[in-house]
Amino acid sequence: MSLPTLFELCVPREDVVRGSIAESDFAADLAQVLRGDAPADYLDPVRFFANTHPTQGLKTLLQAVCQRLTASSQQLSPIFRLDTQYGGGKTHALIALVHAARGMTGVHNIPEFLPTELVPSGPVRIAAFDGENADPFNGRAMGDGVRAYTPWGEIAYALAGRDGYAWVQRSDEAGVAPGAETMRELFGGQPTLILLDELSIYLRKFHKKAQSLEAAGQQLAAFLTILFNPSCYLDGVVSIGVC
Repeated sequence: MSLPTLFELCVPREDVVRGSIAESDFAADLAQVLRGDAPADYLDPVRFFANTHPTQGLKTLLQAVCQRLTASSQQLSPIFRLDTQYGGGKTHALIALVHAARGMTGVHNIPEFLPTELVPSGPVRIAAFDGENADPFNGRAMGDGVRAYTPWGEIAYALAGRDGYAWVQRSDEAGVAPGAETMRELFGGQPTLILLDELSIYLRKFHKKAQSLEAAGQQLAAFLTILFNPSCYLDGVVSIGVC
């Protein structure tokens, strides 16, 4: 008796058979998902999770983060560091976290990824900083006429809008990290997910403005020290750093 062939065991999806997949379909962009203009395969949580394999690493990440967001376990660290090779799925994991924080509306295969009771049922604030899209010279348009120049400027606006940005505006424009108390005020008492990606790219841009790589590194390090200090975190606040 002969063994079945790979083509008999694995039936390609229709879009693969039709040859309708473009290379750009594989370029996941977290910023597009947050803005709401990403391709449907990434923007629609139903399609996203239907096309996502529940690896052990992804399941562990989703469960741990959602436990923090729902305050079902405060013994977990509020800080998670993702370390992957290029093409290792870090952006895919961040998009999965965004959909999970938004409640995974309409997703039928939730138990494949995490226990259903861990999915947040209430609002979760999401603040993401992508160093590739950051613009420390010209500022990045955030809305309401606000242009943010630094990670703390973008995060402040994402968490509390124009009023939140006003708390750190001088720090943002000067490129000087804000204090720990200011960050605690921004976090408040609401479930919050903070995502940091491509910080090394941002640092390479920022050091030109700061006149030296050392000065730029000092300010970014000061901010990350505050952001990654567990004492700054209230229940339900999670920070994800990607290397």
